[in-house]
Amino acid sequence: MTPGPRQRLIDSAIAMMRERGVHATGLADLLKRSGTARNSIYQHFPEGKAELIAAAEREASELANGFLDALRVRGDAEYLLTKFIAWWVKQLETHDFDTGCPHAAAALAGPGEGQIRAAAHDAFVAMRARLAESFRDSGVTEGVDSLASLTVSAIEGALLQAQAAHSVQPLREVEHELIALIRARAR
Repeated sequence: MTPGPRQRLIDSAIAMMRERGVHATGLADLLKRSGTARNSIYQHFPEGKAELIAAAEREASELANGFLDALRVRGDAEYLLTKFIAWWVKQLETHDFDTGCPHAAAALAGPGEGQIRAAAHDAFVAMRARLAESFRDSGVTEGVDSLASLTVSAIEGALLQAQAAHSVQPLREVEHELIALIRARAR
């Protein structure tokens, strides 16, 4: 079944945020990519682009958290981290390093984009919560919340460096260091 115009707009917005960022994601390009009519935006998102991008960010967060939940069920924190970073490596290599994290794009939406930045904040909070749960399940008892925050920050920073360098090495380095830290804290 083909998704309706609302879902096509959201899916296109997520993809374009990852490729271009929020500011370079224009309505005309969103309409063209999603194959929807101009009135679809205002029918489904009366507040316009900001509401659409915020909805796309919330959906991107749900998808990411569903992925993290599935990884958490299958293994410990090391497994989750290794598979999550492997997914990013594949994304970067498949898209010639021209795709990034929609949460970072939404966080950088800028002044006057409160609902978009709030959605990014909520996405990062949810991601940190899932990582903290995984760390606790793996035997980490102290500094769990700060370790989860560090993990999100390290991965996001590594993604930016990887795009700039056109290399997955920053992600590999972050993976190595975070696994060592998890092992040290799980003892």
